[in-house]
Amino acid sequence: MVAICHDRAVTPPRISFKRWLIPGILALGVLGFVLLNVLKPRPAVQSTAKPVPLVQVEAVSPAAGGIRIQGSGLVKPQHELVIAAEVSGRVQSVHPQLVAGGQFSSGQALVVLDPAPFEAALSQALAERSSAQANLRLAEQLYTRTQELIAKGFLSKQTLDERTSQRDQAAAGLARAQALVDSRQIDMNRSQIVAPFTGIVLSQRVSPGEIVQPGRELARVFPSSRLEVTVSLTDREIALLGDVWRGVVGTTTQTRKISAEVIIRYGAQLLRWPARVDRVEAAVDPTTRTFNLVVAVDNPWQAAAMKAVSTASSSPPLLVGMYAQVEIEGLRPGPFAKIPRKALRDGQRIWILSEDKALQIRPVSLLYETEQTAYIALDGLPSRFQLITSDIRVAVDGMALRTADPDNRPPRPAN
Repeated sequence: MVAICHDRAVTPPRISFKRWLIPGILALGVLGFVLLNVLKPRPAVQSTAKPVPLVQVEAVSPAAGGIRIQGSGLVKPQHELVIAAEVSGRVQSVHPQLVAGGQFSSGQALVVLDPAPFEAALSQALAERSSAQANLRLAEQLYTRTQELIAKGFLSKQTLDERTSQRDQAAAGLARAQALVDSRQIDMNRSQIVAPFTGIVLSQRVSPGEIVQPGRELARVFPSSRLEVTVSLTDREIALLGDVWRGVVGTTTQTRKISAEVIIRYGAQLLRWPARVDRVEAAVDPTTRTFNLVVAVDNPWQAAAMKAVSTASSSPPLLVGMYAQVEIEGLRPGPFAKIPRKALRDGQRIWILSEDKALQIRPVSLLYETEQTAYIALDGLPSRFQLITSDIRVAVDGMALRTADPDNRPPRPAN
């Protein structure tokens, strides 16, 4: 048996290129991205300028005159008179102007009672007075005759005493009768209620034919020559006026009444009446601790000095019950300025734009303020300056600012 031996060639192992192709491509991509970012040119670094806040300013200069103190109150009459019956009787007539809002003159008969009962009572009193006069004449004659008879010795002195008593009684009876005549005449006069002044009727409660009793209210009237407005002011506001306790401004050698204006808004109009400070009420309000200042308007029914926003054919007189604004002439407390109230910061500071366009935060002394205006003392401030009226979100003393464009467009709030 022959053994046959075959020789086999040894084959080397194959390398798989597909398995390493994809990772190689990814590695080359990452390497290229890194090289691009490392080698690309860098942009130049530029510094960003902080924006300068834009503000709106208003020129401020010293104000002229004094500070005008403002207040408000209801218009009311100086006096209000209740017309009442003093005697009983039937109403015969009522004046045609004795109605609410009616006007009457001094001396006019407003209410007339039926005079017949009063005339009859007066006639009876006059008759009794005539009888008493006759009795007194007789008693005086008897007294004189008795004196003559006593002198001749025909009568005793006791008779003279009797005649003296009769004479005195007759004199007393005449005085009593005269008093009754006076009383009946007074009742007769009271049957007509006469206006004591020229005035206006507030209310009326009587009609012809009614029976009235003494004390019954017939109407309420007030004089048309003057009306008043009571204004509540604080002690700081009172101090800005003159000598309100005497109602004058100035020194003791040169004084004048404190002038004022009463203002009523009527539709689109402002109606103004000249007025004056009359007095300060005696007590301070216990709740508000304010002073009640009385402003008087003389001749309120004259045509108002009208400041109209629009044209109107007529304007009303000053009426009782109207709500009025009052402006009172105050003193000049040294140099001061008027600024918009919104420009007063925290009630005690203002912002000023300096000549080099920088913010200056300055403390001020507030003298008086209204809803729209603040009055500040110019002590420690320049006489003229640029007041910043717009807001700055973060205000730092000395920070740079810029003003609005020349076309006066309103600035946006500064950052």
